[in-house]
Amino acid sequence: MSKKFFTLIYGEQIHAAPKTKIIPSESFSKLADASSVLEHIKEDAEKYRLQIAKECEEIKEHAENSGYEEGFKKWAEHLVKLEKEIEKVHKELQQLVLPVALKAAKKIVSKEIELSSDIILDIVANNLKAVTQHKHATIYVNKKDLDILDKNKPRLKEIFESLESLSIRPRDDVKPGGCIIETEIGIINAQLDHRWQVLEKAFESLVKIPVEQSPIEPPAQSS
Repeated sequence: MSKKFFTLIYGEQIHAAPKTKIIPSESFSKLADASSVLEHIKEDAEKYRLQIAKECEEIKEHAENSGYEEGFKKWAEHLVKLEKEIEKVHKELQQLVLPVALKAAKKIVSKEIELSSDIILDIVANNLKAVTQHKHATIYVNKKDLDILDKNKPRLKEIFESLESLSIRPRDDVKPGGCIIETEIGIINAQLDHRWQVLEKAFESLVKIPVEQSPIEPPAQSS
């Protein structure tokens, strides 16, 4: 085997002639022009550098992606756990606060009715706004509220667009502060007990509604 003179990175070798220390002419021609040989070596080295850099980048990217995926997985697990805790606390607060708030509201409204005889006028007027286009209406109230409504009957008539008849009558089963409005189309139960029942059902439905969750988005991947 001929003696190897030197080997380029990618396996291209320059050997001495077999059984001699003489470099063959075809190989010597490569060495004769030093600048040419140097350029050849530089190109070889640059090619090698680019390949190694590419491989390193691929390894780095793989490592980063592996770490990112693992990190995101843990992050997502913690986020789901946190959202469950928030939902649990949210429900507990609703179950605790809403009944208390409703009870407090009942006391406030009852007190207002006791202190102000005019409040029934506002209650009736607000409920009449739902039947402004009806032509015939009868308002049933507690006998304690009858006088204030009779005095303000003209004001109540102004709420309607084309009213033909309006009567206000006492009714024993209607509690103070409430009313029942009957028209040719239907009946509106505006008694306070009925309103509280509707409100309680609304609160119960609210408690059952799960906390709205935002879609999980991965954290920004560092460049």
